[in-house]
Amino acid sequence: VSLVSDTAPKKYKLSGVIPAQERFKPEETFNPTYELVYWKWALQVAEKWRQRLHLPINQEWHDAMYYLSDLPIKDDKYLFAESATESYTDPKLKTDHPSVLAALGVMPMTGQVNRRIMKNTFNWIWDHWDWKDTWGWDFPMTAMTATRLGMPEKAIDALLMPIKTNTYLVNGQNYQDQRLRLYLPGNGGLLTAMAMMVAGYDG
Repeated sequence: VSLVSDTAPKKYKLSGVIPAQERFKPEETFNPTYELVYWKWALQVAEKWRQRLHLPINQEWHDAMYYLSDLPIKDDKYLFAESATESYTDPKLKTDHPSVLAALGVMPMTGQVNRRIMKNTFNWIWDHWDWKDTWGWDFPMTAMTATRLGMPEKAIDALLMPIKTNTYLVNGQNYQDQRLRLYLPGNGGLLTAMAMMVAGYDG
């Protein structure tokens, strides 16, 4: 996280990372939506831990959390990254993990996500994503986001989507392909999604 401007209002930018949607070069990418939420949550947790240890607030961490860039929006949907202005027009960006959904589905509530805009984002991804070019944890991630958006039917549909990488073998392992017959992120995602759907979640 780097300080872009130290004049009011301050602004911190998240850059130099490979987002979970591995379609972006780290040297060109900044402010990916999911990672902005992940960083703010992590900084909030770090600040709580310092308080529990009776340590003073780390002002640099606090400022980075407080002045972190807003989630990037275009046409009433969340961009996959602020630098990816072509998120909804470039076909190659409709592949791999639709991790923009994880900003709501996977992360605890941080106050950054607008549910209406995320619902617009979800609906577009549901209708237009290249689901055959995804991984096993994308389906439970989608289900978790649908759950938090109050769309239980879509959550079930995501878990039952008839895509090869959403296959579970008789031994319980999430199958991706002949090369990768065991994919634990899919198993962990399924268990997490089921727990959220049955037992609830924060907020």
